[in-house]
Amino acid sequence: MNAIELRELNKSFRLDLKVGRRQALNALSLTVQPGEIYGFLGPNGAGKTTSIKILVSLLRADSGTATIFGLDPTRNDTRKRIGYLPESPVFYDQLTGREFLRFCGKLCGMRGPDLEARSTRLLEEVGLGHAGDLQIRRYSKGMNQRVGIAQALLHDPELVILDEPMSGLDPIGRAEVRDLILGLKKRGKTVFFSTHIIPDVEMICDRIGLINRGRMV
Repeated sequence: MNAIELRELNKSFRLDLKVGRRQALNALSLTVQPGEIYGFLGPNGAGKTTSIKILVSLLRADSGTATIFGLDPTRNDTRKRIGYLPESPVFYDQLTGREFLRFCGKLCGMRGPDLEARSTRLLEEVGLGHAGDLQIRRYSKGMNQRVGIAQALLHDPELVILDEPMSGLDPIGRAEVRDLILGLKKRGKTVFFSTHIIPDVEMICDRIGLINRGRMV
């Protein structure tokens, strides 16, 4: 069973009365196997984020199908199997990084010592061990990206979907995220991430898909 399967996805958006509708996805199809690292490449505006939002049920396709492990992405039991980092995430900036992870963990049904231990370990893994007790409003863009990756991994999902995870990171930070993604693969996880940075996918991906103007090319 495929971890991700998109079949003939179409999605358009109404811009205004003069311009009409813009086709964001045009018969897009792809498959991702369990345990793969799949790089979703394309220029800005190619349709990467639209595809991901359909996968995590934040948008509905006009036509076509999207499944995760053969299941409808809108089902709660499917969502529990996904960790998701959106593009340019914005968090509750009055919370510390640790408080934010605690909040996210409780939303996932986690409690007690297990949640505390996992939050601490993930803060260390993403390079925020020194900043876990700082308010997020004091984080740089790169630090925001790191805490976003930590929340995506908090409930130990089978499939991790990351929209531009290297955005805002310096070269050292990008290398750390690459190592983190490779570590997920070693633990049997499936990773699907979008980017326009070709060297990143060359170093870590099993397969890639290149999208342009909503089409797989």
